[in-house]
Amino acid sequence: MLRGVLESRSTRPDAVGADGWPVVQRSVPERGRPVGAVWRTLQAVGSIVGVQVLAVGVCLLVVSSYRRAAAGWVLPLVGVLDVLVSVQIAWLAVRDIRLAGKGTVGARVVLAFVVVGMPVGAGVGGLAVQRYMNRPVDGAFDSAVMDRDLRLTATEFRCGGKVRRVVVRGTLCRVSLAVANTGSVEARFEAGVQRLREEEAEYRGSTLVVGRQRRPVWEVKPGAEVRGVLVFDVPRGTVPRSLELRAEADSRGVRLPVS
Repeated sequence: MLRGVLESRSTRPDAVGADGWPVVQRSVPERGRPVGAVWRTLQAVGSIVGVQVLAVGVCLLVVSSYRRAAAGWVLPLVGVLDVLVSVQIAWLAVRDIRLAGKGTVGARVVLAFVVVGMPVGAGVGGLAVQRYMNRPVDGAFDSAVMDRDLRLTATEFRCGGKVRRVVVRGTLCRVSLAVANTGSVEARFEAGVQRLREEEAEYRGSTLVVGRQRRPVWEVKPGAEVRGVLVFDVPRGTVPRSLELRAEADSRGVRLPVS
């Protein structure tokens, strides 16, 4: 008798639906607990912090590598993308909190502060690190120092006196230089890129002198070397503290003490 009951149960046909096909019972998955407003806000803050770390890393990689010349357009692009991604993360967090039926006022205040503060803080911090990393290296007179493809050697510095065919309005300061190009392409050494610093001011180079030639720029061919004088026109009474020589305006350069 028991065997008959079991056989009848095992061979019982499935119930037929309205469309003529057997009705299939599907289990409905249980929904997880809705995300709390505090936890979702913390997730968004962590994601925004991660974006800032990535942005700062990219910026430092650009300014400290040979692609530094591209920093003029790469850094603004990274900044715009940083803000857009941070705003997107905050908006998604507020949307999730709203869909969960929670209040969004507190989350909006916190995320707005983070979205505005984090990129600003990352930018200021990145600028400080960039300035620290790009500070000129310490050098000495009569010692060659490499900056980009140029080998720079300063042999003498003094203020006062005159240089033929060079007219200044204040005090003339001059430094004897040897600039050698170790690269494979022609390089430029510009007087206006060089700096003479005192305690609270700096002065650009005025002109470059080779023999009877006075030029704002030396164009140095590959493998060649130019020897001459770099002239500064500084106000009377200036007490120079250091001389900074650079191959280019955005290169690291070398700093030489002059007093």
